[in-house]
Amino acid sequence: MSDSPKTYKIKAYHIVERLRLKDLRERFSKPPAEFSNYEMVVRYADDSYLFVYNYGSVAFFNVSDELQQRELNSIQEFRAGDQSGATDIFMLEVQDNLPATGGTKVYFDRVVANQLSFATIKIVCMLLAESTALEYYENLIENLLLKINSFSKNLRRKGKMLESTEDLIKFIGLCMDTKQEIISNLYIVDSPDETWENVELDRMHQDFKSMLEIDVRYRALEYKIKIIQESVDVIVDLSKSRRETLLEMTIILLIAFEIIISIIKWH
Repeated sequence: MSDSPKTYKIKAYHIVERLRLKDLRERFSKPPAEFSNYEMVVRYADDSYLFVYNYGSVAFFNVSDELQQRELNSIQEFRAGDQSGATDIFMLEVQDNLPATGGTKVYFDRVVANQLSFATIKIVCMLLAESTALEYYENLIENLLLKINSFSKNLRRKGKMLESTEDLIKFIGLCMDTKQEIISNLYIVDSPDETWENVELDRMHQDFKSMLEIDVRYRALEYKIKIIQESVDVIVDLSKSRRETLLEMTIILLIAFEIIISIIKWH
């Protein structure tokens, strides 16, 4: 066997918050080789694949740029506006001279394995796709935190909420929707079945997951979501207090108006 390593390129995209995979079965240039509610696999060759995930990410393994673009164009309507853009590139390097056990290594830019197997490809693509989805939600959460910070500065400087009730309600709805999307789309991601049957694959899965800081980023998202939730609770209370104050003022004005009318009539 040749000692010369062979390198395969993986490119992952996050294209939308949610994909109904059954709506995509006929969209690509080849029918799916594997299909479930969570994952769809399109096989171009023994060393070339497309993985599509229901949380809105896709991963191409050893697929030409031209074919990637054609496949993405086939689902163009799902690539809406600001939900595009999160991408990641990684390499899988195969070296035949590595030991069968303990030979797989994870580096910051590549995974080095002793053989090219579909299980290895599947695990690396799944984690890279998950990382792009996390990147999208990280950016979304950061934007929400910037908006929260803007509200906080207004409260500190002016002592009141300057936004309209409609704007506040829309922002609260966006926060709730984002939290729900993160929970339903990403928190269900679990270790693939292949890792339960192979110690080497499980170790590679854990090492690559650690290198991408998947768990750390999840915890950071949870913490930021908690901050946003607490801030939203404050906004709701302030908005409620403002409405109650307006109602009280309206009642006082109505009573004063009735008193004035009564005085005019008495005179």
